[in-house]
Amino acid sequence: MASRAPMGECAAAQAALGRVTARHQQLALLLGSAADCAQLREELQERGKEAQELGMGLRQQLEAGLRPMPGPEEQLELERLWVQLLSALELFQQDLCRAHHLSQLFPLQGHGPQPLRTGIASRGGAGAVWSWRRASRKGGRSRGTEQAGAGPGLEDRMAQVGVMLAEMETSLNIPVWTVEATEAAWAECGSTGEAEGTGSEIPGGTEAPRHCCTMS
Repeated sequence: MASRAPMGECAAAQAALGRVTARHQQLALLLGSAADCAQLREELQERGKEAQELGMGLRQQLEAGLRPMPGPEEQLELERLWVQLLSALELFQQDLCRAHHLSQLFPLQGHGPQPLRTGIASRGGAGAVWSWRRASRKGGRSRGTEQAGAGPGLEDRMAQVGVMLAEMETSLNIPVWTVEATEAAWAECGSTGEAEGTGSEIPGGTEAPRHCCTMS
C-alpha cells in the first residue's frame, strides 16, 4: 500500500500534471502544421509519457490519503483533487485521440496530405518545441534516459488512460456531481480586469463558469 503523501505534495503533483498536459496539448495542435517534424513528435511522446506517469502517481497518493478516512477538511481537499485529476485525465485522453488522428492523417513519410499552414507556428515554429524541451530538461532527466523509456504508442497510451479512468470511477465512492464551484473562472484575470475597469464578466451578461471545486 502506498504511503500517505502530505497535502502539499498532492497539490504540487496536480499543478505539475496541469503544466505537462497543457504542453502536450500545444504540441498536439502542431501536428500537420508547418512546424511538424520528427523532433516535435518525439517531444509529444515524451510529454505524453510524463503526463501518464504523473497521473498514475497522483492517483496512488490520493487513494492512500483517502484510505483510511481522513479528517473532514482534509477529506474535502483530497476529494476535490481527485475530481480535478479525473477531469485532467479525461482532457488528456481527448488530446491523445486528437494527436493520434492527426498523426495518421499527416504522416511524416509517405503520400499523406501536405502540412497545413495553420499559423499556429508563426511565432517560433519548430524552435519553440526546442525551447519547451530545454525547459523540461531542468528537472535533471537526460535525453538518453527518456528515449530508452519511450513507452507505448498513442493507441496503447489511449487505452491505458481509459482503463485508469474506468478504475478511478469505481475505486472510490466520490460522486462528481456532489462537487460545487467555490471560485469564479478567470479569477486571476478578473482582479486585473477590475483594476482596469473591465470587470471579470463574460460579454453578453453571461455569468462566468466556475472551475475551483469542493465537495458539498
